[in-house]
Amino acid sequence: MITETELIFSPERTSNNSFHIFSSKKTSHRGTTLNKPPKPVSCRVFRYFTPAAATARSANAISVSTDSYGVALESPFYTKSDTSTYWDQCFEHLECLGRGSFAEVYKVRHKEDNQLYAIKRSLTKFRGKSDRDQKLKEVRFHEALATHRNILKIIHAWEERERLYIQTELCESNLLEYSAENSMTQSMIWHFLYQISRALDFLHSLYYVHMDVKPENVLITYDGILKLCDFGIVHDLRSASTLAQDGDARYLAFEILSGTISTAADVFSLGMAALELVSDYDMPVTGDLWTNIRELKLPTEIISVLTDIELKQLLLRMIHSDYKIRPSAKDILDSPTIHDQICHMPSPFAYNQRRHEHTVSSTGGNNSPTSHGCHTPIKKPKRPPNYCGYHDEHSDDELRSHSFHDTSRLTPPPVVGDPLRIRLFPTDSDEEMNGDHFYFRKSPLQFKFDSSGTED
Repeated sequence: MITETELIFSPERTSNNSFHIFSSKKTSHRGTTLNKPPKPVSCRVFRYFTPAAATARSANAISVSTDSYGVALESPFYTKSDTSTYWDQCFEHLECLGRGSFAEVYKVRHKEDNQLYAIKRSLTKFRGKSDRDQKLKEVRFHEALATHRNILKIIHAWEERERLYIQTELCESNLLEYSAENSMTQSMIWHFLYQISRALDFLHSLYYVHMDVKPENVLITYDGILKLCDFGIVHDLRSASTLAQDGDARYLAFEILSGTISTAADVFSLGMAALELVSDYDMPVTGDLWTNIRELKLPTEIISVLTDIELKQLLLRMIHSDYKIRPSAKDILDSPTIHDQICHMPSPFAYNQRRHEHTVSSTGGNNSPTSHGCHTPIKKPKRPPNYCGYHDEHSDDELRSHSFHDTSRLTPPPVVGDPLRIRLFPTDSDEEMNGDHFYFRKSPLQFKFDSSGTED
């Protein structure tokens, strides 16, 4: 007699390559006699991906702005036959600076030049060609903009084993962490507006919209230079695509909900970030207060700290509900306080200047020689203890002439009425989205909008 335990689910391949599935039901219920199946043999289990897709590939440079695209990386510390990756062989991993749903950022030391860098590494493999192309857009945008002093410098980018790596200069901190440890005066807010407006003016001149301006995406160098970073959701106003991704809801402009995307959205986000920094007020992500702020009904906690009348008026214009009334980044730079005072003053964010001021106050010494520029810090930095200011060796016009996108060849940006569409929440493929995302925060708005105002 055949027991039920002996009747297992096991495929038996026949001569015509078909399969017979043996059931655990009793023979009396089937009307036919079942023979005892042969002894199961072990077989290799295949997943959705073929073994070829799972094999390790050598690291390939993916820089889209140079001739090195697709070229395998070379290094005296890199052995391709080794099972470990280029990431593991050529870099000493010192510290994880942050981790989100899609990527993590590490502080590393390059073994070739012994210098410190930051590397952004994808947490998951590419989900397909479209996902890979979308991730490579960040590299293309970043390399096109990184010639500016107030934009984070990208060193190199490559893909390895279905993951993306972006190597950049290393900064001391981001502005959100800095504001948590240091009080932000109104004078510092002027400096913040000055430096980031310079970055936005350069970016907007190339018809790009950053879409995610916020304190977390503003890095601070040792010399006190503020650097705009994270170009993962940059929107090209000249693009034929009608899709755009939203940034952090705390700093999101109201007109984005109706699909109107313009450079004024970045100005709004910059103004909201400035208000948050100067007041230390936790901006809402949804609700009536979120709407009230965008109707210029600001909480008393914010209004009470704005004693600088010119700064207050400028910030209120920057977050105006009518995007046509907002000043451009160039208008902010032309404001009297910035034009006549701030641009001639040293940066209050400089780490070396704060340390020097502390030394001077305790020893009564004199100021030391000034230093210029921004460099990736090395293990034992040898820098003068002061910073002279913001004056660049090259003007923005000169930088634009060397940009990867010559503005003289650009077509005019689309008119406001062009059909634009915005995705305000993660797609089904973004199942790993969570609240502690380092680069993006999930929008609290659960709808899609298009130019007609209908819901998908």
